[in-house]
Amino acid sequence: MANDIREDLLEQLKNLLESDNAPEAFVKAKALAKRWPRIHEEEESFLDIELSEKFNNMLNELSKKAGEVAVNTEERKNAIIEEAKALLESGSIEKASKKMKDLMDSWKAAGRTQSKEKDDELWEQFSAVRKEFFDKRKEFYDNLHETFAQNKAAKEELIAKAKEIAEIKDMKKASNAVNELFEQWRKTGSAGRENDEPLWKEFSALRKEFFKRREQYYDNLKETFAKNTEAKKEIINKAKVYLARSEFTEEEISAVKELRKAWKEVGNAGRENEQSLWEEFNGLINKYFDNMKFYK
Repeated sequence: MANDIREDLLEQLKNLLESDNAPEAFVKAKALAKRWPRIHEEEESFLDIELSEKFNNMLNELSKKAGEVAVNTEERKNAIIEEAKALLESGSIEKASKKMKDLMDSWKAAGRTQSKEKDDELWEQFSAVRKEFFDKRKEFYDNLHETFAQNKAAKEELIAKAKEIAEIKDMKKASNAVNELFEQWRKTGSAGRENDEPLWKEFSALRKEFFKRREQYYDNLKETFAKNTEAKKEIINKAKVYLARSEFTEEEISAVKELRKAWKEVGNAGRENEQSLWEEFNGLINKYFDNMKFYK
């Protein structure tokens, strides 16, 4: 009966030797050792001695394995503590928070050392670093909320200014103002995930509305330039007729002078045409009056 118990305990110890958690397995093994049947030395058989030696050898092997794991566990936990300290200087609080969570998982997976006192000491160190980190993270987000509020107010002010641009009649001045507001917007930081998108949609809609108005303005301007160009060409043709006729009557001279007034009343013909049209017209008029002086 005693040997049956020993064989069962040996089988259980063998299974514990294959455990991935050697320190925990060793604790269970010591419990098995207390259940090992004891026999007076003078009554021990050769088989009893052989089984006891086998059990003790396996127990020693597991003890050594547990000790090695415990040393590795202490080293690993010290390394985790150092990694946690490094996160206190991280530039990205979000990445650091994820890493701190991973370190906590690594801590749990590291297991225990052989000493509860050492475990408690290491945990106090790790816990203190984590508290410092989370205090720092709270301060960061508190400041971030304040920054978000400031950026939100700044962007709302830019939106208000963008609305005022609709009242600017000078299109070049208005375009410069829109570009300046966009540069300020780009330089203004985030107003928070819940605010950035709606604020941008409102600001972007105002810009699109302006660009549409500007496009219509320049389309109208091109049409006006085209009409003015034709009107000035017509005036030039009249000047050519008067120059060719050169009767220099009072009626004709008066009509030529009226061409100058008509030219001013027509308005600009655009950068591409205005200068060349003016040079041609002015040359005709000057020649007419030069001829008149010579004739008289």
